[in-house]
Amino acid sequence: MKIILSVLLFLNIFGGSDEEPLEARTKEFNSINKEALFENLSQYLDSSFTFAATGDILIHDYLYEDVETQDGYDFTSRVESVAPYLQQQDLVFMNQETPIGGEELGLSGYPTFNAPEEVADLLSYFDADIVNFANNHTLDRSTDGVLATAENLTERGIDYVGANISEEDMNRDRIFNVNGTDVGFLAYTYGTNGIPVPEGQEYLVNIIDMPRILSDIEALREKVDVLIVSYHQGVEYDEFPREEHVPEYRTMADAGADIIVGSHPHTLQPIEHYEREDGSEAVIAYSMSNFFSAQQSLNTRLGGILEVSVEQSGGETDIEAVRFMPTYVDSNEYEDFYLHPLADMGMDDVYGDVEEHMTSYSDQVDIVPYLD
Repeated sequence: MKIILSVLLFLNIFGGSDEEPLEARTKEFNSINKEALFENLSQYLDSSFTFAATGDILIHDYLYEDVETQDGYDFTSRVESVAPYLQQQDLVFMNQETPIGGEELGLSGYPTFNAPEEVADLLSYFDADIVNFANNHTLDRSTDGVLATAENLTERGIDYVGANISEEDMNRDRIFNVNGTDVGFLAYTYGTNGIPVPEGQEYLVNIIDMPRILSDIEALREKVDVLIVSYHQGVEYDEFPREEHVPEYRTMADAGADIIVGSHPHTLQPIEHYEREDGSEAVIAYSMSNFFSAQQSLNTRLGGILEVSVEQSGGETDIEAVRFMPTYVDSNEYEDFYLHPLADMGMDDVYGDVEEHMTSYSDQVDIVPYLD
C-alpha cells in the first residue's frame, strides 16, 4: 500500500493538469519529505548485499615487532593474499581484540595488549566498515585505550560497536544502509579480565546482561531490516560451544538477531542455521577464531571469512546463502607472519577437517576455498 500511495503522490504532482504551471508543481514537490517518500519506495524494490565477518585481530608483540619498519609498522604486506576477499564485500565486520592506543600509551602484548596505530590502517586495508571492541581486552589501557582506539578508527572512517567514549556514544545506533537495506549492530562481552570499569564510566564497554541485550535487540529491531550481534563469550580453545552457552545465542536469535558472530575461544566453532518458530532463519557463528594473530597452535592459526548473502524483495529480507572461506596464519615460529587462504597451504587433510567441523551443525553452510 505504501508504494502505491508514494507513486500516486509522485504522479499527482508531475502528471497533473497542463493548466497548472510547472513552477507550481516543482514547488509542491520540493515541499514534500522526499527522504520518507523514497524510503517507502526502496523497501519494495529488490536489492541484495553481502556481509562478511572475521575473527580476532589479535596483535601480539611478536606480530608488531615482526612487521616493524623504519617508518612504523607495515601489517598490510602480510595479508595481501586474503584482503581481496574482504575488499569485494558490501559490508565488512571484524573483531578488534586489542586496543589501538599507539606508542603514546606504550605498546605491549599478552596479557595486557596495546597495538600500534597502524593496526587501524590494516583494518582500513581490509575495507572494514565496523569492528567489535567489546571483549576481555577492551580496558587493557583503561579509559585512554578506549578513547584512542575510537579516535584511530574514526579517523579512518571505521565505526566501532560494543565500546563507547561517552553515554551519548553508548546510545548511538550503529546502522548502515547497504544497497537500500538497513543493517544494525550490537555487541557485548562477558567481562574485561578482572579490570574494573571505572566508576561513573560504565558506558565504556557493553557487558553481557541478557535482559539488557533483549531490550536493545527489541529497540533496534524496529529500525533495521537486518540485525547483527557480536557476542564475546565462551571458553578459550574449546572447539564447540559449551552446552550452557548455546541457549544464549538462540535466545538472541529468537528475539530478532539475524546474524550472531561469536568470539573469544580463539578456535573455530561450527556455524548453525537456526530456525525460529515462525520459520525464518538466523545464522549463528559460535566462534570465528583468530584472523590475524601470533598464536602458534594449529587451531589458533586457523580462521576464516564468513560471507552471508542477504536479499530484500517485496518488503521481506531473507538470508539466501552462507559461505565460509578458511584461512591460515603461516609463520616461522614467531617470525615471518603471513595470512593466506587455507587452500593455498597444501594442507588438504586440515582443509577437510575444517570443512567437516564447520558444517557439523548445518549442511546449509558452504565451505569454499576462495570467495570468488
